[in-house]
Amino acid sequence: MNFKRSKLSSIATAVAIVITAMSVQAADQPILSTAGASADAVFTGGATINGGASFLSAVPATEAADLVATIKPAATDVGKMGDLVVVAEVPGLGLFNLLSGGIWVPLADAANVQPFASKMLSVSEKVTVINGLVGIDTNLAGLTIKAFVGYYTGGDLATLTYSSTPAALAISPAVTPGCPANTTDSGLSFKNKPTCVLSGRITSDTHLTANNTYLIKGQVIIGENTVAGEKTQLTIDAGTFIFNTGGVHLLVIDRNGQIQANGSAAKPVIFSYEGDEDATVDTRGQWGGLVINGSATINEAGGVADGEGASGLYGGTNDTDSSGSITYVQVKYAGRVFTESDELNGIAFQGVGSGTNVDYVQVHNNSDDGVEFFGGSVNAKHLFLTGNEDDSIDWTQGWTGKIQYAAVRMGSSSDHCIEADNNGDNNDATPRSNPTIANLTCAGGFNDDGQGVRLREGTSATITNSVISNFSSYCVDIDQDATFNNAGGSVAGLNGNLVMRNTRVSVGCAFSASSGDIFSVDAWYAAQIGSGAGTDLGGTLGLTNGNVINAVTVDSALSDPFFDQVDYIGAIKDSTSDWSAGWTFKSFVQ
Repeated sequence: MNFKRSKLSSIATAVAIVITAMSVQAADQPILSTAGASADAVFTGGATINGGASFLSAVPATEAADLVATIKPAATDVGKMGDLVVVAEVPGLGLFNLLSGGIWVPLADAANVQPFASKMLSVSEKVTVINGLVGIDTNLAGLTIKAFVGYYTGGDLATLTYSSTPAALAISPAVTPGCPANTTDSGLSFKNKPTCVLSGRITSDTHLTANNTYLIKGQVIIGENTVAGEKTQLTIDAGTFIFNTGGVHLLVIDRNGQIQANGSAAKPVIFSYEGDEDATVDTRGQWGGLVINGSATINEAGGVADGEGASGLYGGTNDTDSSGSITYVQVKYAGRVFTESDELNGIAFQGVGSGTNVDYVQVHNNSDDGVEFFGGSVNAKHLFLTGNEDDSIDWTQGWTGKIQYAAVRMGSSSDHCIEADNNGDNNDATPRSNPTIANLTCAGGFNDDGQGVRLREGTSATITNSVISNFSSYCVDIDQDATFNNAGGSVAGLNGNLVMRNTRVSVGCAFSASSGDIFSVDAWYAAQIGSGAGTDLGGTLGLTNGNVINAVTVDSALSDPFFDQVDYIGAIKDSTSDWSAGWTFKSFVQ
C-alpha cells in the first residue's frame, strides 16, 4: 500500500471506509465535538493498533493502524432512515469523500458531500475509516490523517450532524538509531538489538521504541510522588522488550507519572529478565516487577500508605485518576518476598484510579501474587495469570474496581486463585473493598494443597459468571466475623454484599469450614442465585469452556457499561473466541 501524492487511486486501495461491527472488547474512543442539526448526537473516534484495546495519540510508523469512529445519533433520529457520511483529509492530497462501493472522490465543496451508506439509524453506528495502515510503508510517517464522520436524515443535507473535530491517525516519524532521551547506551546488545539502560528517577517524558531493548537497573521511578503537576509519560511501543540481569530491579510509576505501554496481539510489550529464553516452569523471582502508584482512595488511616518493597507512597482522593494504559503486555518471572508482609508482585496497583486502562495483560510465574490491588478503583479486562506462586488475584485496602475475563491457571507452588481482604488492621474500614468480578476461570489441580477463592477480613465482592475448578484444599472459603457479618450474618439474612451468582465449582470441590464460622460456607454458596456444582473444564490449559459450562445460564444483572454482555460463564467460551491466543506466553508444562 503506497500513497502516491499524484495518484488518487491508491487512496481507494489503502484507505477503505466501511460499516463494521467493532469488537466490544475495547477501551473508550476519544470523544469528538458535535456540530450540525442534532446537538445530542455523540461522536467518538481514534487510532488503534490493537483492535480498540487502547487508542493512541500517535502510532509507531512500523505498526499496522486502524482509524475507527462511532456515531451515536440523537435519540430523536434513531429509527429514521439516514445517510452516513465520511470525509477524509490526507496530507498533501486534500479532502476526499467516500461513496458507496469504497470509491473515493475529491471533495471541493462541502455542500456537495455524498453518503457512502443509507440505512435505518441504530443507537450506535460503527465505522472503520482506515484498516491496517502502516505509515512507513505508505510514505506517511510523521503525518496525520483526519476523518470527519456524520449523518443526515430524510435525504435532506440540511439536517447534517457531524463531528466538528476529526478522528485522527497521527503517525510517528520513522525511528532513528540510538538510545532515546533519559536512557544511556550500554554498548551491548540483547536479542540482536542495541541495549539502552534505564536507571534512577525520570521526571521528563520518555519514549521507548522497539528498535532497542531496555535494561532496568535498580529501582527506576517515573514521575514524582505528588498528586500535583503535569504527569510524566513513559511511552513503550509495541514489540519492545524490557529486562534486567536478576535481582531487585523494578519499575515504579509514581503518582504524577503515567505508563503508556500499548502492544498488539502480534507484538506484545514484554517485561522479563535476561534468561527469558532459558526459563523453566520453576523460574520465578528474577526481578522486582511493575508497581503503579496512584492517587485514588484507599482505606488506610490518613488516606495514604507506603508501598511494599520500598516502592513509595500511594493513595489520595481522585478515584478517576489515570496512571496511563497497559494493553497487550506480558510480565514474566518477577516478584520478591522480603518478609510475609513485604513482597513485590508481578503488577502492584497501589491506589490506582479508574481512569487507567488495563486490558490484555499476562503475569506469568511471579514469586508472589500475579496482580494485587491495594485500594483504588482501577478496572481490568482480559487478565491471563499463569503459574504465579502465591495468589493470582489479590485485593485489600478498599479496592472497588471491576474485572471481566480473567483466566487463571495455577502452578505447582501456587496458593490461592483469589485472596480477598478489606483491611487486615480494621476489617470494617471504609471504603470497604467491593469489586465486581465477571467471567473468571480459576483452573486448579496442579498443587496438592491448592486453594480457590478466599474471602476474608471484611471484604465485599460480587463474583459472577465464573468457574472455580479442581482445588484440592477448597474452592471457596470465608474467614473472619466481619466478612460473615458483611454478607448478612446468616444464610437467611444475606444482603447482597458478598455474592457468587451464576457460578460453577467443580463437582467434589470442597467449601472450607472452621469451627468459628458464623454460618456454613457450603450453605452460603447453595443460597446464591444461579450457582452450583458442575463438571470440570476442558480445553487447552484447563481454561477453555466445555459444552456443559457453556450451557449455564448467565447473570443478567450486569448493567454497568464496563461489562460486555456475553452468553457464557467463565473466561474463555471456546477455541474460536479465545482472546488469549497469539499474544500470551504458553510454552510451559506442569
